[in-house]
Amino acid sequence: MKRALLVGLSLVAFSAVQASAADLPVKARPMAPVVTAFNWTGCYIGGNVGGKWVRTSGSTDVAAAGIGAAGSIVWADADNSTLIFGGQVGCNYQAPGSNWVFGIEGDVDWQRWSRVNTVGTVFPFPFVAGDTFEWRSRWEGSARGRIGYAWDRVLLYVTGGAAFTDLTIGTNFIATTAGGVTFPATVVSSSQTIWGPTVGGGLEYAITNNFTAGIEGRYSWYGTHAVGAGAVATVFTPAVGGGGTFTFAPATQTVKLNTFEVMGKLNWKIF
Repeated sequence: MKRALLVGLSLVAFSAVQASAADLPVKARPMAPVVTAFNWTGCYIGGNVGGKWVRTSGSTDVAAAGIGAAGSIVWADADNSTLIFGGQVGCNYQAPGSNWVFGIEGDVDWQRWSRVNTVGTVFPFPFVAGDTFEWRSRWEGSARGRIGYAWDRVLLYVTGGAAFTDLTIGTNFIATTAGGVTFPATVVSSSQTIWGPTVGGGLEYAITNNFTAGIEGRYSWYGTHAVGAGAVATVFTPAVGGGGTFTFAPATQTVKLNTFEVMGKLNWKIF
């Protein structure tokens, strides 16, 4: 009888414990953190360094003036290369939930390329063997739009717009005697800023939320430009007779310029 009573009391106690446990709140499992894709929206500033390949061709033309005669020399294609480095600023916009990225960018770079054309032993009048004609440039810049497609932190894009560069021409006529007249050396230079379309593409990667790195290639063609140095008044002394003033004919340099460049870029997203 006692044993049956103990068994019954044990069953009642066990049932009560189970009922109390069933009423306790169940602790939910911790939720995994939500990972959001990187968004390229924002403005940035950065620097770049790379190389440029330059192809030039053109001519040098001298108009008739004074006792001089007109003449022209055509210069064939020639290639040069230069280191470039500088900086860029820009802004991007990526709509939430979209992979497309739209942006604008401007840059300015230092460069140093030049081409010197020298008249050889066989020359057309009024040129003299040793006369030199130089083309050179020291800076470039561009203003472009960008359209890209992003895979989270990876951005592949195309870019296009306008490129600008300085073009300086130098004219160096050496001293010579022709037709009984002694002509002194004449050195003249002139500069102007030229522009043309530029297109290219690149790949950019967001290392952190504010720091990106990439590589870009771009081709620019500036067309053909004529740069004149202006007339130069020089004093000459005839071999026989008195002196006088001769207005030396201005040399007009016609230059065709195309460039291709590749650069590495680092950007800091400022907001």
